[in-house]
Amino acid sequence: YNLSRNLEALSKKTQEDRQFIMRLAPLYQQDREQAIQEGLTRGLQQGVQQGIQQGRQQGEAYLLIRLLQRRFGEIPQNLEEIIRSLPVERLEDLGLALLDFDTLTDLDNWLHS
Repeated sequence: YNLSRNLEALSKKTQEDRQFIMRLAPLYQQDREQAIQEGLTRGLQQGVQQGIQQGRQQGEAYLLIRLLQRRFGEIPQNLEEIIRSLPVERLEDLGLALLDFDTLTDLDNWLHS
């Protein structure tokens, strides 16, 4: 692209320069389209992965809150918010730990440890 632009900027172009520029144009366009397509594909893949991860995190948080509500009744809003913000790995740990909780204080202590 830079070579093509530099050649086009020349004030005195030879016939050979013009032909070379004409041959470069389709190659540049092809490379440009390929780069755009690869960028879109990469972006789409990353978006899908992020969506899957976010969905998993939200689903696990929802399930844990439901289990905790079933066991202890209403869960304070601040604890729910903390649970909803936990990463998946921490939610999995909470899923195991909640089996040992006897009170909401145990949950609160676990979340703040």
